[in-house]
Amino acid sequence: MEFDKTDEKLISYLYHHYREPLTKIGKACRLSRDQVEYRIRKYENEGLIRKYITIFNYDLLGYHEFVVVFLKISREKEAIKKELENMKNVISTGEVISKYDLYVNSVFKNKNEFEEIFYSFLEKHKENIEKFSVIALTDAELYPLKYFGEKNSEKNYPLVSPNKEVKISEKDMNLLRALEKNGRARIIDISKQTDISSELIVYKIKELYKNKIILGTRLLLGMEKHGFYFGVLLFKLKNLGKKSKEKIKNLCKNHPYINSLGFGIGEYNCFIQLFYRNEEEFRKSLREIKKELSSGIQDYELLLIEEENDVKTLPF
Repeated sequence: MEFDKTDEKLISYLYHHYREPLTKIGKACRLSRDQVEYRIRKYENEGLIRKYITIFNYDLLGYHEFVVVFLKISREKEAIKKELENMKNVISTGEVISKYDLYVNSVFKNKNEFEEIFYSFLEKHKENIEKFSVIALTDAELYPLKYFGEKNSEKNYPLVSPNKEVKISEKDMNLLRALEKNGRARIIDISKQTDISSELIVYKIKELYKNKIILGTRLLLGMEKHGFYFGVLLFKLKNLGKKSKEKIKNLCKNHPYINSLGFGIGEYNCFIQLFYRNEEEFRKSLREIKKELSSGIQDYELLLIEEENDVKTLPF
């Protein structure tokens, strides 16, 4: 699929605004309502838009450990990947090209729950897992799709925050589950799924945003067949204090190809995810990032991300 400037502007806008009325989207992108509807349907049919993702505040929902795991698999990779996809704590999995084979994004209520589930999994597959690396995130941010020019800082989402759990009613959880399944679902369809009136759903969604239980939205894009790729840089950095973190955050917020940033505890203590279209963009970004961080780099690893599998932002 060839992208023109209108596609770029529309995809960039939809990335964080897909729940807005078509007329409002059209006004922002200088398109008619019918043109917006036609292009969205085209993106869906051609597999560019795979899912409308809702981003949740896991700390407020009682899940305080966001953990990224990288696995090197000797045998039974597909079976292990399938098992991971079906685990209740797993947000997403995917294949990587590096010294690892799979990555896993997951959330847990606490460290004890993570250790119990993860080490039980390792024991079960000890004959097939050669090695692993774990990053328990202490700070993480998601950024706008800056590749196409979207630089709205209000769309920077903190994935990890020191918030206490809030009580969520079963009806509200059903609403969250409906929005996780399809963030762009019509209010009338959500009403049928949840047995909540349309008027109350509109009010509840506004409150969920206001109280930061819902942080925002993103798109799951079908990347490779449309010429886009993700890459991840894992860094082991020394002297990673507050000042160093702020310097790295400013770099990542303003870099046109950086999509997310995380700091954590593990073999590596920083990861940077890149969204790019060709090798030169990736190489240039790598040189720029390494130059900025050169004084603090002890070690680093480059991961090329294969097509991401389904994303479940509310896996529990």
